[in-house]
Amino acid sequence: MNEEIKSKVYIYTDEKGRITRCEGGYTIENIKDFSGWTLIDEGNGDRYNLCQSHYFEGGLYTEDGIPRYKLVDGKVQERTEEEIAADRAAIPAPLPTVQEQLRADVDFLAAMQGVDL
Repeated sequence: MNEEIKSKVYIYTDEKGRITRCEGGYTIENIKDFSGWTLIDEGNGDRYNLCQSHYFEGGLYTEDGIPRYKLVDGKVQERTEEEIAADRAAIPAPLPTVQEQLRADVDFLAAMQGVDL
């Protein structure tokens, strides 16, 4: 009997259960220690062999880097728009550029001296 070898798909989650990594198939060697990893599926074909880019519909992350999926009671679920929006809102504002900070300093000094720029 000639049984085809199946590729395994593993995921890694953060402390909130959001799926942050997916490995398996051709990249199974990227996992050096399986502690914390969860086997979620196995099979054949590109979905399993190229799971980083083919397993999760729409990709593992949104265009702005928010995880799209979570693990709940051992099952993969798509995160809600509200969950994604909450993550997006929690991203800290970027620090001002040197030019923006310099302009703010000049404006502050001008205001302190009563000068209208």
